[in-house]
Amino acid sequence: MKIRIPFAVLSLALILWSCDEPIAYDNDSYIYNPFMLMEDTLHNVSSIQSGDANIDWGSHFRAWVGDTQYYKSGFTIEFVFPDSTLNIAAVDSIQLQLFHVKTYLQNGADTLSSSNSSFGFYETMGQSIDVESSVYGNFLDVDTMNIAGGNNFWNYTLPPTTILEGDTSVSLGVFPAEAGYLSSIYGGASGSRPALSFFYHVPDTAGDDSVTSVSFLADTLFMYLIEKPAAFDRSQFYYISQLKSDSILITLNLLELAAAGDTLQHIINSSILPAINDSFSSLYTPDSLFRFSMLVEAPVSGLTATIEYGGDGYNTNEIKYLIQSAMDEKEDELDLILRPTNSGYNPGFIAISKDANQSALYVRSSLAVKP
Repeated sequence: MKIRIPFAVLSLALILWSCDEPIAYDNDSYIYNPFMLMEDTLHNVSSIQSGDANIDWGSHFRAWVGDTQYYKSGFTIEFVFPDSTLNIAAVDSIQLQLFHVKTYLQNGADTLSSSNSSFGFYETMGQSIDVESSVYGNFLDVDTMNIAGGNNFWNYTLPPTTILEGDTSVSLGVFPAEAGYLSSIYGGASGSRPALSFFYHVPDTAGDDSVTSVSFLADTLFMYLIEKPAAFDRSQFYYISQLKSDSILITLNLLELAAAGDTLQHIINSSILPAINDSFSSLYTPDSLFRFSMLVEAPVSGLTATIEYGGDGYNTNEIKYLIQSAMDEKEDELDLILRPTNSGYNPGFIAISKDANQSALYVRSSLAVKP
């Protein structure tokens, strides 16, 4: 018995339709044509613009100190303590306590060659600080800290004359003393922010010494962050950095997607494809997975999506609802804002070509038509 060709074509179409059935429109006057499945990579990006804003580091959960090929950073901390509750003259020692989160190396491909790194400690009250010129205030000492792993406690004992009887505040600075590392600690908005502890030896009733302490959490924290001169090729690329509030505004021309007449276009899936240059980007390896997470926002509709870029391409990239909403509203253009989802938590960055023709939009869609 022969199978007629039209029946075979219909069977194949039904199989394809059942494997990837589009979501139905709410408008019952439209029906889908299951044979009109289309997919294309459209170079319809009409413009790319950059924007940037500094993070309010004083109220941020992270602070950074280090010196790499891309960034140089350090921070100052101010402590205020009431002299009426503090007998500074009887203090045995004073320690600055920092809670280390994680240390990043020059870039994602580097490996940790040592478990320790050196940091400089300074008294910075009223001092002029210039990170680029390595001017940090009154030098106290260099100390070596454990940078292996995460959640380490760093303790630095201040020189005896740093805080004197009658002082009610002190400003201290932590700045790089060794290149190749960028370390994050808990910052000003964290409950584990830097602390200053005053230790006393107190004789107990048996005549033996015991130790007591009075601690103060940081009152303010200010971070100094610079990009190394000539480290970023801004003549060719825009950058989205996780150490700043960078953003990229991409404008899409939707006229290439608009269907004519009584036909509507249903977006099955869609991806934004900014022209990311891997050799000019720097991705780090949290949890052993190369990734850079970005929030994509359509400012008109307020819709958002999260996409994730990895060392070998995108791990997740789905923005169909943003495209569909603009299509349903019969918009000719769509603005999409890309920004990092975790600003301040990772020194990685991506470089996106300024040439709008290199970026693209991938769309897979079906047509809905009036019968």
